[in-house]
Amino acid sequence: MTNKPKILLSEFLCGICFELYFFAFMLIEALINERCAATLGSDIVNTIYSFGLFCTGTGFLSFALIHKICKAEASRKTALLIIGMLCIAAAGVLLIADRPITFLVSSAAVLLLTGHIGGCVHYITSMYFAGSRYAGRTLGVGMGTAILLQFAVQNLVPHSAVFMACFFLSLSFVISFAFRAPQGQTREDPHSYSYGERKKQETAAPLILAVVLMSLVAGMIDSVLTAFNAENSYDIYSGVRLFYALGLVLAGFIADIRERSYLPLATVCVMLLSTVCMFFLSEAPSYFAGTALMYLYSGFYVMFFTLMFLDFAPKSRYPELWAGMGRTVRSLTVAAAVLPALKIYNAVGSTVLAVVSCLLSIGILLVLLPYIGCALIASEQRNGAAQRQEMSLQERLTLYARRCSLTPRETEVLERLLTTDDDLQEIADGMYISRRMVQRYVSSIYEKTETKTRHGLLQSYMNFTAD
Repeated sequence: MTNKPKILLSEFLCGICFELYFFAFMLIEALINERCAATLGSDIVNTIYSFGLFCTGTGFLSFALIHKICKAEASRKTALLIIGMLCIAAAGVLLIADRPITFLVSSAAVLLLTGHIGGCVHYITSMYFAGSRYAGRTLGVGMGTAILLQFAVQNLVPHSAVFMACFFLSLSFVISFAFRAPQGQTREDPHSYSYGERKKQETAAPLILAVVLMSLVAGMIDSVLTAFNAENSYDIYSGVRLFYALGLVLAGFIADIRERSYLPLATVCVMLLSTVCMFFLSEAPSYFAGTALMYLYSGFYVMFFTLMFLDFAPKSRYPELWAGMGRTVRSLTVAAAVLPALKIYNAVGSTVLAVVSCLLSIGILLVLLPYIGCALIASEQRNGAAQRQEMSLQERLTLYARRCSLTPRETEVLERLLTTDDDLQEIADGMYISRRMVQRYVSSIYEKTETKTRHGLLQSYMNFTAD
């Protein structure tokens, strides 16, 4: 119990670290899309967006590679420091880039390096929150707050100096937190203190397939909205983006109910609802409704692939790889889906994409159905075990009272004597009887159990239950 405040503080600080990384990542991604439209033209924004996603996914994988190559803790921290400095420098170049080649190189560099830092953040987060009951709501609220911060920076104070300051301060905190993380959190073999048994890596296959299918849906919607934003047809970073924050927070709280049991099902349900957003995107007046649905789904979808792999990583053989696997799969899949989806939309409109989204949603439900079923069954079994344990306590009290020939009222007093620290007056108040009556019951109980004190009564009961 004495370590609980420290554990909660560590989880809180780790949640802030995750929030600030997400904030920095959202800033840099939005900046690249904006700068691309101004530097290369709106027609090529989706191509650069796709290329940027590929760089991000590769960056996440690079963390696992460097973590494996660098065995010493000092060398890992040195590599992280160098990568952080290069990332900030690349962001500064991107901010002032006015030539296509400079823009492309700086964009690729900053996304690759940000992805690498993201792999580190996901890895540390998976270790801090291993077995935590608050991971969903902590990360959900943190990521939702990051979206609000992004909205404020891009809409209220849209200035390059403010952007650079936010990006620099956020990454500085993230790297500083990673440096101060206990070595037990980032050592080569973290499994000795991870909870539960190691999961076989094959059990992650349904999660990977589900994230791929979800990412195809997200990629189709992203491609259309990114193109609209580049053409100034609709601003996807306006107030409608707050629905993204709402989705993240809701999904985070749902995720903590019965240890993720309801998160997959809730994500599929929201995704089925979001498939209709394609129809709303066909007319300018309904863009807001379509974008709001897309962002709500994005919140659930992001929380799903983030939390499920954060939970999986500490129980796997290579946690540094699996912690960010959800983001890796998402980035590479969406990168592959963006351009084809936009071509289909331009050729045949939104109806075909909406139908495809519905079919993919059904496929995701089928993929996750065994997972959802097993999770719910396991949850019910845990609840059943807890109920049986509570029932066995009542049964033991009943058997002890029966052996000692206690009356029902004496049995009720016995339960309070054994399971609470209440004094006689508190017992009397709880039973709505007088203190004198409780004293009579206690004297009778002592006589029938052949004890003289409350401690002796407890010892007699413990001996009985041991037998």
